Amino acid sequence: MKIFLIDDLKIINLVNKKYLSQIGKNLEIMDFEDPQMAMNALLKEMPSLIFLDLNMPEINGWDILNHLEKHRLLIPVIILTSSDSPVYRQRAGTYSNIFSFQLKPISKTGIWELIQEVMETPQKKAS
Repeated sequence: MKIFLIDDLKIINLVNKKYLSQIGKNLEIMDFEDPQMAMNALLKEMPSLIFLDLNMPEINGWDILNHLEKHRLLIPVIILTSSDSPVYRQRAGTYSNIFSFQLKPISKTGIWELIQEVMETPQKKAS
């Protein structure tokens, strides 16, 4: 399973990458502090799951979600954000590939449970 971590804060990616590497599954983890690099890699790498921050400079998480929709990439996205805004939660609900909306920081147990849920959930196919 290939996982993208997209967050402009290096420490968040580092911690989440450490948690994911401890799961013991055959996970390929790619982390991006630069959202433009992540967008460029999406079509080439086709991850199975994306952990996505919303608040990033220049290109934000909403831009990446729009990019996924534009290219009809139904990759499950777990939003990891420091903002518990009801407006953000409502807006996130308008995207078909949002799997979960979580507040940062997430625990190792939280990541483990989300990975289990994603693996057990049948994935949608692009129409």
